[in-house]
Amino acid sequence: MVANEQLELQLVWQGQLDDLVTSVACAPNGRGWAASSAAGAVVWNAGGGELVSLQSATGETISRVAFSADSRWLAAGGQAGKLAIWNCDRADVPPQLVTTIDIDEWIEQLVWHPTEPYLAIGYGAQIEVWDIPTATLKTAWKFDRSSVFDLVWHPDGEYIAAAGDKGGQIWSAIEPTAPSEKIAVDTTSLKLAWSPDGRYLAMGNLDRTLTVTDWQQPDEQWTLQGFPGKIRQLAWLNGTALPSLAVASGETIVLWELSVDAIAWHGLPLEGHQDVVTTTIAHPSEPILVAGGADGYACLWTVDGRIEQILTLPILSGFTAIDWQPQALYLATGTHAGTIGIWIIPA
Repeated sequence: MVANEQLELQLVWQGQLDDLVTSVACAPNGRGWAASSAAGAVVWNAGGGELVSLQSATGETISRVAFSADSRWLAAGGQAGKLAIWNCDRADVPPQLVTTIDIDEWIEQLVWHPTEPYLAIGYGAQIEVWDIPTATLKTAWKFDRSSVFDLVWHPDGEYIAAAGDKGGQIWSAIEPTAPSEKIAVDTTSLKLAWSPDGRYLAMGNLDRTLTVTDWQQPDEQWTLQGFPGKIRQLAWLNGTALPSLAVASGETIVLWELSVDAIAWHGLPLEGHQDVVTTTIAHPSEPILVAGGADGYACLWTVDGRIEQILTLPILSGFTAIDWQPQALYLATGTHAGTIGIWIIPA
């Protein structure tokens, strides 16, 4: 594998967890980052030096850690069925555990509202939204047909969408008792992603198809086919002239762009990975995609299909988690071997 341009990101810090890294999360205000492991550990780092343990390994997987939009709260949930909340107000000390909410089910989905301190979680077919400062349940819904496989907020925070058997279901966060909207497909939907402007909702399906719906005109819907396997990852690119969506299936990535007349989608294969693409994320502002694979490589792609850079760690291991700090101050990566890497663009 040969990149087309000179490397830009540089590895500036490396650390080790006790097991596979299940999640990495960068604080929006730039004050550190957190990570979790399959063994149940949660760690924090202020941006250099030693890892700080927030929760020791329990033997029960943490599904995800995530910071609220204002960086005040850090949440973690997983197999133990406990939603742990840390307060991150003080810059001079590590996050402080303030609340543990007993859910008593494996918390598989955990996503913060884009602006408010509301946390949505998914377990089984249940979806709950918690007001974190008061530790109170704000809203609860149930997916009609199956367990929830993915859960995402609309960019403006007014809607929340869930994926499962026979498609997607969308609720209004403004009017939580209103009937949900449904996007029906003949199979199971596994992944969801709203476009940055909130207009398009993409659903990756088990039957190797991609469904894209125009949220402003719900009758306008496209079904894209030809993927080698079930769709594992979706990522809309930022800073593009036209809506552009990266779709990962197996070791294949296809970058789909909507035509100028908004009639059809055109696909551009991104070639480079030798094994399953396990995690993808778009740069916060530039039209760049980062895709990590089980082959131990993370590739930075441009919107025209070029590899700008290839990231590898000294111990080659499949990537399992990637997160950009929202102002692109740094990129955090995690691997199957438990290695965490922090990468920056040198000044």
